[in-house]
Amino acid sequence: MKNFRVVADSSCLIGLAQINLFHLLKELFSEVYIPFAVYDEVVIKGGGEAGSKETEDGIKDGWILKKAVNDDVAVGALTTILGKGEAEVIILCKKLGVDYALIDERTARNISELLSVNTMGVLGIIDLAIEKGFSIDKKKAIDQLKDLGFRISDKLYKKMFSDL
Repeated sequence: MKNFRVVADSSCLIGLAQINLFHLLKELFSEVYIPFAVYDEVVIKGGGEAGSKETEDGIKDGWILKKAVNDDVAVGALTTILGKGEAEVIILCKKLGVDYALIDERTARNISELLSVNTMGVLGIIDLAIEKGFSIDKKKAIDQLKDLGFRISDKLYKKMFSDL
């Protein structure tokens, strides 16, 4: 089941923690990396907030791996368009050759696609978990995310639940 290697952005860590599905990262993916900028955003600046303790515990337990990008030029170029965390996620994906960037922000996903980096967001993680047999109330999880301010367009929301 755990055959994908991923680099996670803060939005996925925080979003999954907010709806108590953070454990899916450990259960679905063989390797979960985060760049230093994401660690700083979630654990240091976001201390005490959703995702902070979970991320720190994942690092201590060894299933989340904190990794330096070491490419200031590439990160600098992308930070003209994206946040530092998103830029580091994309560059680290290229560097490590992982399967997915776990990233939600539309512009970051578009840039990833241009750079041949596959992406998956919180909604994709939930879908993958359901596909793999996890018992998750998808509508409840998505509604919780929306209630917490997670941006999901009405068009996407309707498309996701068109079979209901």
